[in-house]
Amino acid sequence: MDLNKFIDDGIALAREGHYAAALSVFEEDLCFTQNPTATSYYALSLANAEGNYDKAISLCLMAAEKEFFNPEIYLNLGRIFLMNGQKSVAMKSFRKGLTFDNTNNELLGEVRRLGLRRKPPIGFLPRGNAINKFIGMLSHRMAA
Repeated sequence: MDLNKFIDDGIALAREGHYAAALSVFEEDLCFTQNPTATSYYALSLANAEGNYDKAISLCLMAAEKEFFNPEIYLNLGRIFLMNGQKSVAMKSFRKGLTFDNTNNELLGEVRRLGLRRKPPIGFLPRGNAINKFIGMLSHRMAA
């Protein structure tokens, strides 16, 4: 079986959510190391199957250095950050991916799922200020 077949199979398994199976395919001859997209899917599988977030993040960042223009890498990086509880960093990663492909449905879906926060009603006051909280809740109730 040639290297590209391993890579294609591993990516397909990871996209379908079969992370443990994808890991075993990727680790066959370490086929993912030559392909940045495959490296990012390996990292996503590693984070999902084994919970090794630090290694997964560093692998994904290395893939992003090699192919900085690939939105799939930023999608996978953002998903890893979400699993690690880093929502704000994940959102930055998704937005970075959207700068390269603003029509990517998976990136747009992740951003929508996380939700966008509106600006505070009174901009010079902090978001957590009681006045901003009250006006925000009031405007939210009136919009519903």
